[in-house]
Amino acid sequence: MRGKKRKRSGSGAICLILAGSLAVYVLTFGGRMLWRFLAEGIPFQAVVSLEGVERGEAFEEELEKIPGFCSLDPVIEVPVRLEAEGYTMDAVLIGVDLDQLEKQVSRSGEVPVGTAPALLIGEESLAAMTDRNGHPASGEKQRELLERYGEIRWQYCLTGEAGGAEEWRPCLVAATLHAPSGEIYMPYAQAETLTGKKETNKFLLTVRGKENHQRALEYFGG
Repeated sequence: MRGKKRKRSGSGAICLILAGSLAVYVLTFGGRMLWRFLAEGIPFQAVVSLEGVERGEAFEEELEKIPGFCSLDPVIEVPVRLEAEGYTMDAVLIGVDLDQLEKQVSRSGEVPVGTAPALLIGEESLAAMTDRNGHPASGEKQRELLERYGEIRWQYCLTGEAGGAEEWRPCLVAATLHAPSGEIYMPYAQAETLTGKKETNKFLLTVRGKENHQRALEYFGG
């Protein structure tokens, strides 16, 4: 014997609407809260200048007061002109302790140990590349250079204070970086050798938490 179908009551429909609204709220607001919670433990980095800052015991104490502060590592910036397959661009190589650099490597390979600078190239750092006629490298060409980095002959010449007559020298690409994507890095010791600098006023600031990082940049005038 067939039973009669029961009509869904108005209160049941209201419960379903409330449950759906609650689910949306949890997925949006709860997701933001979760991301904020996770972001507080993520290290954020930036190069900051300490020019004119007296770095003594008082300065060290101020650093320790910065919420989430992790480290302050010396950086040497090396102005160069970079060349690959007829494309050139002016760039600043960032010499830093690569063990302290927070990075996501997209491609990497072994490079011979020697005097040639070993570069870590960000995936978006070749946007200024131009050909011999001054035409910018297309996005496709930039991707090709990154994908074939190990097969390509890379060269650089020093510019800025360390530069003189244009003298092209070989360099190597050890890896491409998904993050940080906009810069080109090299080992600190090699940057020191290229520039002859033993002291620097630039540093890589590492702070845990996005909001902490923003406040730290304000402290350093960034």
